[in-house]
Formats: sequence, structure tokens, C-alpha cells
Amino acid sequence: MYCGVFRNFVLFGSLFKVGLRQRYLHICRVSASPFQVKMPSLSPTMEDGSIAQWTKKEGDSVSVGDVLCEVQTDKAVVALESEEDGILAKILVPEKMPNVKVGAFIAVIATSDEDWKEVAASAATLSPTTQQPKISAPPPPAVETAPKVLQPDVAASAPRDSSRIGPAVRLLLQSHGLDGAAIPASGPHGTLLKEDVLSYLTTQPSGSQAPSSEQVVVAVPSGSTPALFTDIPLTTMRMTIAKRLTQSKTTIPHGFVRSVASLDKIMDMRKQLKDRAGLKISVNDMIIKATALGLRLVPELNALADPANNSCRTQPSVDICMAVATPAGLITPILQNVDRTPVTQLSVMATNLAKRARDGKLQLHEFQGGSFTISNLGMFGIREFTAIINPPQVAIMAVGSGFPKPVDTSPTLPNKVLFSNQMSMTLSIDSRFVDQSTAGRFLSYVSRLLSEHPEILLADDPVATAALRTDSGNVFDEFDMLLLSLSTETMVRAASAP
Repeated sequence: MYCGVFRNFVLFGSLFKVGLRQRYLHICRVSASPFQVKMPSLSPTMEDGSIAQWTKKEGDSVSVGDVLCEVQTDKAVVALESEEDGILAKILVPEKMPNVKVGAFIAVIATSDEDWKEVAASAATLSPTTQQPKISAPPPPAVETAPKVLQPDVAASAPRDSSRIGPAVRLLLQSHGLDGAAIPASGPHGTLLKEDVLSYLTTQPSGSQAPSSEQVVVAVPSGSTPALFTDIPLTTMRMTIAKRLTQSKTTIPHGFVRSVASLDKIMDMRKQLKDRAGLKISVNDMIIKATALGLRLVPELNALADPANNSCRTQPSVDICMAVATPAGLITPILQNVDRTPVTQLSVMATNLAKRARDGKLQLHEFQGGSFTISNLGMFGIREFTAIINPPQVAIMAVGSGFPKPVDTSPTLPNKVLFSNQMSMTLSIDSRFVDQSTAGRFLSYVSRLLSEHPEILLADDPVATAALRTDSGNVFDEFDMLLLSLSTETMVRAASAP
């Protein structure tokens, strides 16, 4: 009996100790550090950005996948989603603040078991300017002194328990890259307090200041009417565009080839499609489709340059970038697989893509990549112009507006001159990888498709049809094979299809 009581007492004591130990571990559990949201890199060329809009405010609960803010990149506005659950404790970067470097802290998210207001107070010391590394002043020259015997400080050398560091202190240490063991602690039992870290930061040497120079005051002549002007700062997108265009123009040997296409048959065919089937297809849709077929016939232009290896690589799909003007700058959303897309579907895709580009609602995959670019200024009445290549692409085509050109005299009315509606196309090529004969062949195909055989553009994939129907021993060039393989019956059926 006594043995049983003793055994139960020992068992109860063991369980009591286990319970105390679990409770102690639960109380002393180290809280997770606040999550620091950084400015992301949303494109290969992005170096800095700005916050277009915060969709969450301080104190709001956030979950994984919630949109925190909209980031203005060098190309578009992209939604930034949260990667953590918690509470948005502090917004460090306000809306419209320019040139926030990639990797800079823009917000802090507190965990659910933290006091978000305390985390916000600690994070208030952070800003995009304080996140830059400090350049300390050079140390004074060493002065030789007699050696001094130092007594070891047992309290300072003792390792500090990291569990005694609160989340606010931990955030300050991580944000400023400090070692908590190097900061004197004034809390009970050697606890490092937030005031200790802030006091330590104030005692650190600030960046060296340049010697002040005497300022020269320039007298401004007084006038009856002050000059009126407006400063227009460059947006992030415009600065990136300027940088890339400067790089392209100074490193790529541009060559230029120009051709003219007649729009008479295209205008007649568009009218027939509208009257018979109610289809509304723009001239620009036809130009994009003809360009895609030309790239299939001349794949040397559907390529991306690799200057490091002195080569270029042809692309398996024809993905055309179309230049769209937006209030923030020029952006080039991508139409994918244009050569295999029906022109009716292509028209809907192009309209939708251009609208979302102007609204800043493009997804990343819709403006990253592309194998060829078309820039069309015809709607502004520009007859012809040259465009700068968008690297790593090897070519870009500039399309002008239509203009009347006298072509012949009327056989019945000798004094009447007949006019044709013409359109200029200027091709800019990277002369390292594309020669002018190849560029001329490409422009010739595009011009003939638009001027002579626009009905071919209504077929889904006429190039694939030509490859199946044409004998491999044919001596004609690519365009002749395309024309021979497509019978007149096929063209008429495609032209009259709804």
C-alpha cells in the first residue's frame, strides 16, 4: 500500500514538473520578428520604383495573398501581395514618393501575437534615407601611449540571452544591422531595451560632412512680371526608357530600310467584311498580322541578340510588342503567337491590351519579353519616322500614316489623275545580326501581303498550310510558295467567313 502511494506521488510530481516546464516554455517563447516588406524587383530592368497606391492602411489585418499596395515599376503598375499573415503596423514609404530603391523597406507587418502599435513606434525610426549605409568619418591618427592592463568585464563578456530581446528591439537591431551583444543593456537582469538601442544609435558617428564652401549669391534682376514655368519631374518609367534608349542607340549599330505599301485593297476588304459579316478589323490589325507572317517567312528578324556570345537566337513563337503611349510614358505590351492567331481574335486582343496598358493594369507576363516591336504613329498624321531598337530584339518597324500618291491617269478622262492610298514602313535593324538584304526581303513580303494579297491575312495560319502543300524541291522563294499553296478558293472562303 505504501509502495502504491509512493509510486502515485512520484508520478504526480513528474507530471507537475512537466506541466510547469511546458508553461514556462510557453511564456518564454521568443516571439517571431516583425516582417519587413521591401520594394520588390518586378522586372529585369527595375532599379527603383514608387508606391502608386496603398490598398491597406496601418492597423489593418492582412493575410497571405492580400494586396498591400500598387507598385509603379519602370513599365507598369503591379499589385504587391502580402507574403505573411499579421497586421500592417507601419507604412514607411508614402504614395508617389519617387526613386525608392529595390530592396528598401516600405512597410512593416507585425505578427498576431505582437502589439502592432509598439512595432509601429519602433519602425518609425526607419525611412528610405536611414536605410542607406553610413559612411563613418576616418579615425584620428593613432597616438602611442603606455600599455594599459585592462581588467575583463565579466558582465559585458557574458553572453546575452536572446529570449530577453523584445520584438521592437529585435526590429531595430535587424533594420540597422546591429549586434545586440555590443550595446550596453540597462534593463533588469541585463535585458536590452529599446531606449538602449536608440541611445546607442545617437552616439554613433554620422556620415562625414563635406567642408562648407563660401556660397556665391547671384543677384536676380527684378522685373515687373515674374517668369512663369512648371517643373515636370521625370517618372520612373521615363527615366528607365531614357536609359534603355541611350544604351540601344550608343551600343547597337542601327541600319534602316524603308518600303511603301498600298492600302487600297485592305480598305476595300475591310468594307466588305463589315457589310457582309459585321466584322470591324482595323488597318493596324492587318499590319500586325502581315508583320507576323513576314517574321515566319524571315525568321532572322524574329530573334533576340546575345552580344556576349556574338550571336542571336531565333525565337520559336512570334510575339509582337506594340508600342502604346500612356500618361507615364511609352510601354510595349505583347501579343503572343500572332502568326497563328486569327485576325478577328487578334483585333480583340490588341484593343484589350492597349486599354489595360493605358490604365496601368498589365500583368508581368504581358510586357516582359517579345521578339519584335511595331511602333505606329499613323493616328497622329506622321508620314514616316525611324524607331530605336528595343534590346535584346534585333529589329523594330515604324509605321506611318496613309497618304495619297498619284499613280496613273484615267484612261477615259485624260485630265484626271488617279491616286492610291500609300503607307510608309521603316525598319530599324541591328546590323551586327541582320543585313540589309534580309531586311529588304522581310519588308517586301509585308508590303506584298498588304498591297496585293490582304485576303491571306484572314487565314488562321497560312504559313503552316503552305509548308504542308508545297513540294520541298520548289525553287520559288518563301512568299511565292505561300501564294502557290493557297488556292483562290481558299482565299475567297477565308475572306467571306464570318
